[in-house]
Amino acid sequence: MTLLEHMDRLVYASRLDRIVFMQFQPRTLRWIPLLVVAALVAGYVILARTPSVFVRDFWIGWLLFYGAVLAAYFVRLAGPRFTPTARNPLDERELTVKVRAHAIAGMLLAGMTMLGCFYMATAGLPGLWHPQGWYDWFNLGFAIQAAAVLLPTWVASWLEPRAADDSEE
Repeated sequence: MTLLEHMDRLVYASRLDRIVFMQFQPRTLRWIPLLVVAALVAGYVILARTPSVFVRDFWIGWLLFYGAVLAAYFVRLAGPRFTPTARNPLDERELTVKVRAHAIAGMLLAGMTMLGCFYMATAGLPGLWHPQGWYDWFNLGFAIQAAAVLLPTWVASWLEPRAADDSEE
């Protein structure tokens, strides 16, 4: 057996073929995105409060935050279908759910970002916290990007009816 055949068997044994070839059943993920958002916020808070890279809390926050960013993309893949494939194009219902989910998520994200901008502009006056260095701003950008990926999946999961055999736990 050649190396390529071994690698091919490994892909099928690890079930990565289901992700690569989009051969999995989309699910309504109603509560898992909430856990990812909570991990994202908690990781950001830990990262922002830790003064140095040499502190253990920094690495805990870093793993929590960037693990949540990565999990946001996996939740996007496992959630409702937004991307058509050659074999399975999106039907009218899926297109409607996709459009509504992106519109609602875009409004939520724009509203939260707008409130965040107003907060950042006035946070220095009463002594409230705001991002200090480039690393806090860098992580804030990743948090907004993860939210932009995660929110449409979360909204679409609540817009779709729950299947009878769809178990999230």
